[in-house]
Amino acid sequence: MNFDVVQNDITNMIVDAIVLPANEKLKEGSGTSRAIFEKAGRKALTKACHEIGTCKIGDAVPTLAFKLNANYIIHTVVPKWIDGEHQEYDYLSAAYLSALNVADIMGCETIAFPLLSSGNNGFDLGLAYDIAKSSIESFEGVTLKKVILVIYGDNIATFMKGKGVTVVNLQHALKIDKTKEERKLKAKQLGENSKQVAAKIFEEQITKALDYLKDEKNREKVVQAGIAIAQLAIKLATKKK
Repeated sequence: MNFDVVQNDITNMIVDAIVLPANEKLKEGSGTSRAIFEKAGRKALTKACHEIGTCKIGDAVPTLAFKLNANYIIHTVVPKWIDGEHQEYDYLSAAYLSALNVADIMGCETIAFPLLSSGNNGFDLGLAYDIAKSSIESFEGVTLKKVILVIYGDNIATFMKGKGVTVVNLQHALKIDKTKEERKLKAKQLGENSKQVAAKIFEEQITKALDYLKDEKNREKVVQAGIAIAQLAIKLATKKK
C-alpha cells in the first residue's frame, strides 16, 4: 500500500484512525504519546486504556479518539532499540502491521502514523523510516485507502528530503466527510469490544506476514532494503514450503 509523508502535528490530522506509539501497560508516555493523550482528553483516554489493561509488544488495540478529529486511536506497542539482536526490527514491523490490520478490520479508510520508535525509543531515524516504508508497502488492505506517515519538526523533514522523500507540509490533511451521526455510530459499534477486535487481529496479522514472506521476491526486497523485517516469520515461511 502506498503512503504519503506529511509534516504536521499528528493530533491535527483529520482521519479515521490516529496511531499512538504505546507501551505494554498502555500508560501515557512522552513525546507523541503525551501529545495524543493531552489532545484527546487525558482522563477519558486513560480510563479507556485502563479498561483494556495491557497489550503485547508488536500488537495493537483500539480505543475511541474522544476529542481528536478522528474516530479511533490505535495503540500499537513499539520496541526500544537495544542492539539490533533482540528482534527490534521484527517488533517494529509488527507494530505497523498490527495497527493497519486493526484499522482495516474496523472499516477505516484513512490512518495516520507517527514515525514509530524514532524518538525516545532510540531507533536510527533512517532505519525507522525504512522499516515503516517496507511494512506499510507490504500491507494489502480491504477498506483502507490512505496511509499517512506524519513527521514533526523541520529537522526530520530536512532529513527525509535528503533521502529523496517527498514531504508535504500541510496545516490539515485529508479531511474526511463524516457526519456526527456516523461518528457516533462507529463509537457505539466499538463500545467495549476493543479486546475482541485485538484478538481477531492477531491471527490475521500472522497469516498476512507469512503469506507475504513466502514469496522469494518479497524476501529479496527486504534484504535489499537492508531490513530484517520479520526474521522469525521468514524462517516459518521457509519451513512451510
